Amino acid sequence: MNKHRDSRAHASVATMPIGVATPQASADAWHDDLVRRVRGEYLEMPGLALTLVQAQRMWNLRRVECERLLGDLVDAGFLACTPLGMFVRADSGRAGA
Repeated sequence: MNKHRDSRAHASVATMPIGVATPQASADAWHDDLVRRVRGEYLEMPGLALTLVQAQRMWNLRRVECERLLGDLVDAGFLACTPLGMFVRADSGRAGA
């Protein structure tokens, strides 16, 4: 047996290509990008107040995706949900409206 051939075969098995993303990593990156985008839109439009359905339409999201997105922003203290179900910036003074 050739020693070099064996070591090369072993090396190719042990090496994974750099930058291979798992489906979960891709989904997390997509979600993080969307969080940044939504934060940016709320910062650009301080009076923005959207219901879940309006947010779904605005960002073309399925309900479960939109609920996670808005929930994460509420948990982070960036958004607040009013008693009428409107998602507003938490620092807007309208959270109790």
